[in-house]
Amino acid sequence: MALPKLEVPTYELVQPSTNKKIRFRPFLVKEHKVLLTMAEASEEEVARIVKELVDVCTFNQLRVNDLPHFDIEYIFMMLRARSISEKVDVVITCANCNQTYDTSFNIENIKVETNDNFSDKIMINETIGIQMKYPNFESVINVFENENIEVVLKLVQNCIRGIFDGENFYDIKEQTNEEIEEFLLSLTKDQFTKIEEFFLLSPKVVQSIESDCPHCNHHNYSRIQGLQNFFV
Repeated sequence: MALPKLEVPTYELVQPSTNKKIRFRPFLVKEHKVLLTMAEASEEEVARIVKELVDVCTFNQLRVNDLPHFDIEYIFMMLRARSISEKVDVVITCANCNQTYDTSFNIENIKVETNDNFSDKIMINETIGIQMKYPNFESVINVFENENIEVVLKLVQNCIRGIFDGENFYDIKEQTNEEIEEFLLSLTKDQFTKIEEFFLLSPKVVQSIESDCPHCNHHNYSRIQGLQNFFV
């Protein structure tokens, strides 16, 4: 006689980049076992595991390879909340006495923070501009682990949607890698800084934590940002 099949509960969340509701389910035991290997995994393996878990737990309704990094991070944290615990333990360093202490926060309180000055269009000079797109999850993980200038340039190149000059728009897909690299290397430091600001101001998954230091009673305000800081 076949064993009975268990029904897995489903939930809803709002996808940050689209504001659309999507269904998801918690991790199963076999998926949780994979999750436990992430602490020892390389950045490429972490990206693969996270994307696969997000994909299967959202019933393959999302094109995970095309999602911006903050979508992946937010969805993954909601999966963790429903699968393991809403509570995450963290260690805080007091800003007053410099002592460390343990505290915790609720994952479900995390938010995707946006900046009012953010724009996907960057004017390099008075006539030439670049239209950008959000970096994907692999790109962010790679830059976090490797600050090599070649990796940074590759990230920028992968996030360019097109270059415009007046009414002309040059789709990046129609340009060769050599042409794009030559364009980027011809920028001045000030011009490249404008591109860097796109990444600094782009939406981010952020958790604010307020707690009182047990050593000196100082009230600390901390911010956790980036999925790697949530792997607790």
